Amino acid sequence: MVRLWRTAADRSTVTSYRKDYPDMLLNYLVRRLNALSNRWDQDRTRITEPVQIEARNRFVREKLLEMIHGLPERTPLNPRVVRSFDREGYRVQNVMFQSRPDLWVPGNLYVPTSGKGPYPGIISPCGHYMLARMDPALQYAYINLARNGFVVLAYDPIGQGERRYYRNPVTNTTEVSEDPVFEHSMPGQLMLLIGENLTQMRIWDGIRAIDYLLTRPEVDSQKVGCTGHSGGGH
Repeated sequence: MVRLWRTAADRSTVTSYRKDYPDMLLNYLVRRLNALSNRWDQDRTRITEPVQIEARNRFVREKLLEMIHGLPERTPLNPRVVRSFDREGYRVQNVMFQSRPDLWVPGNLYVPTSGKGPYPGIISPCGHYMLARMDPALQYAYINLARNGFVVLAYDPIGQGERRYYRNPVTNTTEVSEDPVFEHSMPGQLMLLIGENLTQMRIWDGIRAIDYLLTRPEVDSQKVGCTGHSGGGH
């Protein structure tokens, strides 16, 4: 039934649903999520055998791939070494590769110059640093790893470092915010409207970074890892 209010006085006597049901949608979603989380906790407590762990791992991987709409096909990396320079105990190469056709990923490759290779390889997707892979704290970590016998590929995630997509070329500032989190949120939300997602793109960047690392003769293909901090740690 629809009631037509004739005067403002009539409308003023009606109380809002907000008073009786504050945050109704939010509370509904929280209840659903908590119930699901509790069920998952109970499922995990019943895992006691290695075969159950393997089955659980398969389930989680399948569900993750489903949530990010699968992964694209591997395409040529078309790698380039733009610049190279030597430092004490290591060499730095400015490199680029395509994780997808025409989607370039810039990075720094730190290669040990002492000891005998091939060396263990590490990819490092940096966290939410405005300078991305060029942040001094991160560079200290990469240099330390290289001096200790690791080949490190540090690359810029989408929306950070050399991959800022909302930068004004006139003012050389970012239109959205200098905080790179916003450069993930804006395209991420827009992509959902067309059935795409930024999570898949970032995961694929990491997978292709490993692929690139494995093309390097300095890298031991049986010893590859990942390290990072903050968002780069996840």
